[in-house]
Amino acid sequence: MKNCFRKCCCAVFCCTCCRQTPLNIISEQTMLLPKNEATKDELETEQLFIYGSIPSELRTVLLEGYGPNPVKKIVCGKYHSLILLTENRLIGFGLNDFGQLGLPLETKEAKNITALNISILNLEAFDILDIAAGEDFSLILIRTPDNQNKIIKFGTSIINKYVQIPNTQPQSLEKIPENINGNINKIIAFEKRKIFCTSSNEIYLSGCDFNGMEIDEYILLKKFETNISNIFLQKEGCIVQDINDEFFALGDNSYRELGYRSGFSDEFKPFRYKFDNKKIKKMAVGARHILILLDTGELFCMGDNSENQCCATTSTCGFPNKVEINNEKIVDCYAGYNHNLVITESGSVYTWGNTDNGKLGYLEDKVSQEKPKEILWMKIRCINHVCLGSQITIIVTGKKENAIVKEDARNEPKI
Repeated sequence: MKNCFRKCCCAVFCCTCCRQTPLNIISEQTMLLPKNEATKDELETEQLFIYGSIPSELRTVLLEGYGPNPVKKIVCGKYHSLILLTENRLIGFGLNDFGQLGLPLETKEAKNITALNISILNLEAFDILDIAAGEDFSLILIRTPDNQNKIIKFGTSIINKYVQIPNTQPQSLEKIPENINGNINKIIAFEKRKIFCTSSNEIYLSGCDFNGMEIDEYILLKKFETNISNIFLQKEGCIVQDINDEFFALGDNSYRELGYRSGFSDEFKPFRYKFDNKKIKKMAVGARHILILLDTGELFCMGDNSENQCCATTSTCGFPNKVEINNEKIVDCYAGYNHNLVITESGSVYTWGNTDNGKLGYLEDKVSQEKPKEILWMKIRCINHVCLGSQITIIVTGKKENAIVKEDARNEPKI
């Protein structure tokens, strides 16, 4: 590699001739959280491995002193991330230029892992039920002592969108319609779009509809007859999974990832691909593509392939394209804006798609990686959590008993 470095917009020195960044090389440990001296085995300590467009101080973060299996959920916005820990604690890092971390606006960026406190409510106790992250805001679903579920927004409202004058309050209470049925139990966000679901299976939408129009208040999108288990948001679409593992989609289907024949639908239609009656174990969605993991360990991709997200030969993958990795079964899958990560039955971690800022976890001199490629130094670790965002990949490693792939499964002989 030539000695021709420049300082790019993410404040990381990169090589202009090969687009390689030293953030891909995990060699140092940055201890930003309290360390428990009793923990001796590095591999048994839960850690965050962070790749991509991030503050330069963050590479590997130890989570010692937070008890066993401290991470409950991770969400990523465009340039910020929130992590929900056990015991009702919330931490985060990244940009805070619009208050998306709930910190005072004077703090433009949290370069270290930072504790995030909810200060808008004068409550002595509450439970954090769920978190979500949009482009420049975050949502926190809490339950108050009187069993009321409320949504806290981290991020300022724009008074004048042309000159972008924000208000001075980085935390606010979301205005919820008075006539909702049941309690809020799920929150989801993507870019400017916000969705919450109630216990009576009503889905409400705010921020931006699927035609790109801004929505100031929450509107009822649909009431489902069956219980909702998952909601997936994309740049122009939404997919809902019910308790019977049936999938329904609406929005712009120009890239054919939503499973119906028309280009656009403003009402939910059944996802028509059935995969020879095999059960869909998991679905993961990117901006305009989806990953479908079957219970047989087979993985299929559909939708936008402009960054090789679907491992196909054309720019749009209109039908499920099977992705195979060394004849191994896929155990888990994740999708970012335009890149993917999977974990195989042997515990190996593979990524592919857009390579910006080293978010695939390895050095690459191409704009996109067309086939799954292994992050070699993850093979010896036990993966506990994964989150992919627009420009970032977060992998949490830790104890064997909490791993996505159990040790006994790794050692099973292949047939």
